[in-house]
Amino acid sequence: MNTLYVHIGTTKTGTTAIQSFCIDNQEILNAKGYYYPLFPYRYTAVSERRNAHFLIAEDYAGRGGLFREGMDRIVELFQTYPNVILSDEGIWSAHYEQRMGMWKALRKESREHGFEVKIIVYLRRQDAYLVSSWNQMVKSGIGHGAVKTWEQYVEDQRYLRKMDYYKQLKKTSDLWGRKRLVIRRFEPKRFLEGSIYADFLDTVGLKLTDEFKIEKFMRNIRMEGNTQEIKRVLNNMPGLIENYHSFFYRALISYAEQSGKDYPCDMLSKEEAEAFMEGYKEMNQKVAEEFFGESELFDLSRKDLPK
Repeated sequence: MNTLYVHIGTTKTGTTAIQSFCIDNQEILNAKGYYYPLFPYRYTAVSERRNAHFLIAEDYAGRGGLFREGMDRIVELFQTYPNVILSDEGIWSAHYEQRMGMWKALRKESREHGFEVKIIVYLRRQDAYLVSSWNQMVKSGIGHGAVKTWEQYVEDQRYLRKMDYYKQLKKTSDLWGRKRLVIRRFEPKRFLEGSIYADFLDTVGLKLTDEFKIEKFMRNIRMEGNTQEIKRVLNNMPGLIENYHSFFYRALISYAEQSGKDYPCDMLSKEEAEAFMEGYKEMNQKVAEEFFGESELFDLSRKDLPK
């Protein structure tokens, strides 16, 4: 049976690297019966690499017909390739009604056109997810979190709800069935062969061999300490045109990594991180037990860095 693999994130779990890898290795994937389609649709602040964005774009952009158009293309591809891969971390973050509406429409398509759907998701420890997500917002200058102080950000329920992994996985599992969910933990020591690429290929039934090329990964450098706070302040400044934002961004990012080495720190103290994770203890334990058959979901060890 033809299979549509839908990689839904979560955000800050190597999604850019995975998407770029699939594009860079399109030919070898094709030879093995897999296709990673790129669609002509363009969305504000959404890379074309995120080829599954059309699944939820109609609510975002108010444009009709993209779901139908995209699905027609996938059905056409199934005539040549038994496996199609889609990826967009925005699916995990989409609001509940939008996401569930999309899943129901996709389930209807799978029944009408006779293909199977498998959903791939990576989970990151919530305290690391929170810090990384805020860093990305501030760095990009996009979203409510781009101008919020750290203290304001950690109190915003919109972001905290995304990290209730059990609730989202349970609802998705109830709709699709447990066997159609492929859940992995975003912890390097758990990656197959220690590689995110080998691990992701395994989720779609492939092995990482010498045939695949791994381009030098353009790391998503995070801002550290004061570089991040300077950028957050700039995000708040009225009348600062895009060219200036771009200039300051390049300047700050050029020494962010060195700043992190010279002044290692974290947004959460060790005690704060432990207290924060205590709030997710019960739901994480449910995920571990029901989806992994284990008692603990994440490795909870952490460095004791100054706040």
